[in-house]
Amino acid sequence: MLDSFFQGRPARSGVAIAIGASLALIAGCGQGKLETCKFIEIEDAEVEVDVGDIDIERAEVEMVCDGKILDVTWPEFRRKLNIDPGSFQGSAEALEQVVTCGIYERANDDRVWCSTASTDKPVALKFSLDD
Repeated sequence: MLDSFFQGRPARSGVAIAIGASLALIAGCGQGKLETCKFIEIEDAEVEVDVGDIDIERAEVEMVCDGKILDVTWPEFRRKLNIDPGSFQGSAEALEQVVTCGIYERANDDRVWCSTASTDKPVALKFSLDD
């Protein structure tokens, strides 16, 4: 039946193939799939003093996402997920059982997407690259 429909109509079938290929290319240019992050450490705020240099670090959750080491501050977790990472200090595995985070493999922004059992959809948390 389709053979008889397309018989004598090569231009239309060519257009349909071109449109389908274009849609596939556009879909492929998105952010890619969501890569799950692995929590490494829950770091308390600290001040390091070297000769001529003072380094002040915020309290952060360190994680590996898509091959990059990221830091998300405790206030980001508190404000957006209502989770206090300080209560999980010393056990990144325990935090990982409560919070799931991921990053889009082709994203060029500074957001990691996290959710808990009580959130209905993931929320974006800002991160910085580990220094």
